[in-house]
Amino acid sequence: MDLNGGLPGRSTLSVRDLRVRYPGASVDAVAGASLELGPEKVVLVGPNGSGKSSLLRAALGLAPVRGGSVAVLGRDVRTVRGETGVGTNLEEVYRLMTLPVGRLVSLWADLKGGRPEPVYRGIEEFGLAEVLGRPLFRLSTGQAKLVGNLLALAFDPRLLLLDEPFDNVDFPRRRRCIELLVRSPAAILLTTHELDLLHSLPGWGLCFMLDGQLVGRFRADDIDRLYASRGEVPGALSVLRTADGAVSFTLDRGDVPLRGVSNLGYLRDRVA
Repeated sequence: MDLNGGLPGRSTLSVRDLRVRYPGASVDAVAGASLELGPEKVVLVGPNGSGKSSLLRAALGLAPVRGGSVAVLGRDVRTVRGETGVGTNLEEVYRLMTLPVGRLVSLWADLKGGRPEPVYRGIEEFGLAEVLGRPLFRLSTGQAKLVGNLLALAFDPRLLLLDEPFDNVDFPRRRRCIELLVRSPAAILLTTHELDLLHSLPGWGLCFMLDGQLVGRFRADDIDRLYASRGEVPGALSVLRTADGAVSFTLDRGDVPLRGVSNLGYLRDRVA
């Protein structure tokens, strides 16, 4: 089985016409996004504030859904309870418990029906032994992110929902995280604002998110061949329609090559 290629009819995450709006907001954080994830690995790229984290939060039952639906491992998130097959690094999931990291790992293992020792070994391997006596909110951003990544990967998850897993993580530990994710048998939806990261994820699927809208599916391998253009271009692979106009994504031709773009916020300014 090619876990990066996906298999039809075996959905691990189903997002259909999803709309998320937070109290007091005048616009949707997620504006009609749809995504079907099989037993595969997909990276979702977008600038900060594009709706990536809100999509993950909705999949975990943590965001106010005002339209559409989300199902994980075939179960509607509005009714699912006690699902242990989903792993995430979203810090708010673990910050509900203001325990030292060492005790948090032990408690999380009990909740997941697993053993804490592999997580302790991972913490040691990543040079994080000093965090075991401190709660997450006392850690640096990079330390908290790494602890969340290790908790997400532990206890044999079938689906991983990872939000910016390399944020403020140094290169050697980032490289080790990527190795663990590539080797993991779990389906993965990983969000990032870093286009350069795609070169480290060959074989992964690729989607983009701008202004709460999701576009794609592309291949991470094709990042050096993808272009974005203003307007609706004939033969485009996909078209994103925003309040500022349409943006077309094409292969081997177009206005702006994505290989030269540091982030999608800059891309939007160039082509919108």
